[in-house]
Amino acid sequence: MKWAFTAMVWMALGSSAFAWEPFRSTNSDVERGNERLRANDANGALQAYDRAAQSLPGDAGVQLNRGLALLAAGDLAQAREALLRATDPRGDRDVRADAYYDLGLAFYREGDTFATQEEHQQAQAQFREAVDAFRRSLRLRPGDRQTAWNLELALRRIREEQERQEQQEQEQQEQQDQQQQDQQDQQDQQDQQDQQDQQDQQDQQQQDQQQDQQQDQQQQDQQQQDQQQQDQQQQDQQQDQQQDQQQQDQQQQDQQQQDQQQQDQQQQDQQQQDQQPQDQQPQDTEDDGNGQRLPGHVERVLDALQDDEQSLERVRARARAARERRQPSRDW
Repeated sequence: MKWAFTAMVWMALGSSAFAWEPFRSTNSDVERGNERLRANDANGALQAYDRAAQSLPGDAGVQLNRGLALLAAGDLAQAREALLRATDPRGDRDVRADAYYDLGLAFYREGDTFATQEEHQQAQAQFREAVDAFRRSLRLRPGDRQTAWNLELALRRIREEQERQEQQEQEQQEQQDQQQQDQQDQQDQQDQQDQQDQQDQQDQQQQDQQQDQQQDQQQQDQQQQDQQQQDQQQQDQQQDQQQDQQQQDQQQQDQQQQDQQQQDQQQQDQQQQDQQPQDQQPQDTEDDGNGQRLPGHVERVLDALQDDEQSLERVRARARAARERRQPSRDW
């Protein structure tokens, strides 16, 4: 509604009330330009006003009309330059008032363009320029209702753009805060994920170490068990060898004792025979095959020796086997 009203004021005042109508002298180009401007032919009016400016280079009214034609054509930058020339203090007071008024409209229009583009800071700058131009126009023409109304509109637009700028800055700040929060959340999630990955890696390493330790312990236990088995086998072998050696030693001792007993018995028998007198020898002799008989005790010894010959042969065989048996060499 504000822009619609302002546009309506723009068209009403820009095309009729504020166009300079020369009354002291007549200029055909100025008249031609005014006709084309009333017919909404901004380009035709500008061409006519440009020709008039060549013949009247210092005339503020011509510059005012050029500014109006440029405003209608949409060339705001050129329009502001022409309208500023029309505010020359040497010019007519009414022409200067109209020029400031139209200059205010030019700034207002450009501020509205920036506001549409949400360039609120630039819009405020243009609206402030419009306020300054409208105030200058009111100083030259106090009590002008249209100028006062447009001044009020420009002041309102400044406040609106300030609020919009604050809202925009707040939204931008909230957006930045949200982005920072999102980034922080992402960083926190990444840190948590990294910590979890690191913890998982440590757990895996500990598990691997435990498995390695268990395997090492199992290997050590197995080696210890194998060593114990080897030691037990060696101990058993030693015990077997000791038992064999003890048996051999016992057999040798038994054989030696038996041989010694036989020798002792023979010596005793021989001593008894030698000590017995010749005339006391027993008469029970036997024939030796040559018609001579042997003494009785000799015959008894020979019979005993003949009876034990086989046993004696077995004892001697065991003794020979014991002497020939060799001690096994140790392999540990």
